[in-house]
Amino acid sequence: RAYAPALREELCIRETVCEPENGVYVLPRFADGRDGLFLRYECMQNGEILPGKCYAEVLDFPRVYEDDYPTAGTIKGLQVTDVEDAIALGVKHAAHNVAITDLMRAEPTENTITFPFDGVDYYFDKTRLEYHDRTISELSSHGILVTLILLCSKHWNTETPENMYRALLHPDFIPNMNDPDVHLSAFNMTTDEGIRHYMAFIAFLTTHYSGKHPEYGKAVGYIISNEVNSQWVWGNAGNMPVEAYTKEYTTALRLAWQVSASLSKSHRIYVSLDHFWTGALSGDKMKYYGSRDVLTLINRYAKAEGEVGWNVAFHPYPEDLNFPDFWNDKTASEDFDTYRITFKNLKVLARFLEQEEFLCFGVRRRIILSEQGFNSHWTPESEILQACAYGRAYRTCMEIPEIDSFILHAHRDNAGEFGLNLGILRRKRENNEIDGPKPIYYVFKAIDQKDESGKYHWERY
Repeated sequence: RAYAPALREELCIRETVCEPENGVYVLPRFADGRDGLFLRYECMQNGEILPGKCYAEVLDFPRVYEDDYPTAGTIKGLQVTDVEDAIALGVKHAAHNVAITDLMRAEPTENTITFPFDGVDYYFDKTRLEYHDRTISELSSHGILVTLILLCSKHWNTETPENMYRALLHPDFIPNMNDPDVHLSAFNMTTDEGIRHYMAFIAFLTTHYSGKHPEYGKAVGYIISNEVNSQWVWGNAGNMPVEAYTKEYTTALRLAWQVSASLSKSHRIYVSLDHFWTGALSGDKMKYYGSRDVLTLINRYAKAEGEVGWNVAFHPYPEDLNFPDFWNDKTASEDFDTYRITFKNLKVLARFLEQEEFLCFGVRRRIILSEQGFNSHWTPESEILQACAYGRAYRTCMEIPEIDSFILHAHRDNAGEFGLNLGILRRKRENNEIDGPKPIYYVFKAIDQKDESGKYHWERY
């Protein structure tokens, strides 16, 4: 039996009698007007449901976009605010935020694009899309690989209608007005309406940013939500134990992987995690989890129901974000029970994912470092220390072959960022105006280049 992609509404749309071939059931891709890739399957014998995989995991069919995942030649990345400067710095990786609530609309208007998906029309805001097009096309046209961070927020666009929020926000999301620490909602994986909109969102982005239209640009992968182990702040689904939260999040990963893979051979899907490993931002286990538990549960749920091609987007900030000298971190040990994973012990993450049970069809999962930075305090000494921290962190990354990108946060200091100065461009103390480059700016520019002796600059750290 095959079911539509809903958790609460099990609509049976197809039944068939078949025999496995060497233990594998091979079914037609399309039937009854539905794409079989997105369906949940149950195998029955003599009226009883048999245990085992219930989602397709071997995707053996041609794609609309057959390009391989591109190579950049360097892991150097930046959360870009000035594209011209980023190009001059030799940046080859960037991350860009896109919120489902910012783009999707309930009804067609003169300012929407109609996108048919799985037999239903969905609508995307032209004005908001044009903003993303300008940024993504400018980056990708200069050879910068863009990974999209997919978010769900109620605070980015005041024009989003309330009925869209009801469809897209998690029903247990705690609005910011009730808790100032809550910034983002989890994706709604609890209703058929929420799931279908989410799938259409992934399909639209994969089509629109396929690279076939240079005026839109190209995206190479999706990070699903932000730092989900600290879900209360960055992917809020209310009070929820880690098992239940991770179960829903695995569904979001699975759908993103299935939908993007139905169109593109090379898109990568990432789990977003902060630097807490066995520790957590708070002792409230209904709000904050350890990254190790999240990865273990995702892997368990996916392996039980059908493999998902997930990868990891990690944020190995120093244990105290105010100070860049990660090599002095006390809570970052070299074992799997470490409280945090920072740049001091980043190889722990790679070793953890190298374990056989975490391999994806025998292949190691990829790692990107999609957000991390080093603070400075307007003193020459602290700015030199910031530059040194970046160099040492870069060298650590170069010793881990699974790491594809190291996206530094941030391009410029930001007065509104919790009192931190993480940029490579300094801001003035009295306001948010740029006051010039810091030492880290020059280290960043040269880090992946060779010196007169033929050595890469990162080898000096």
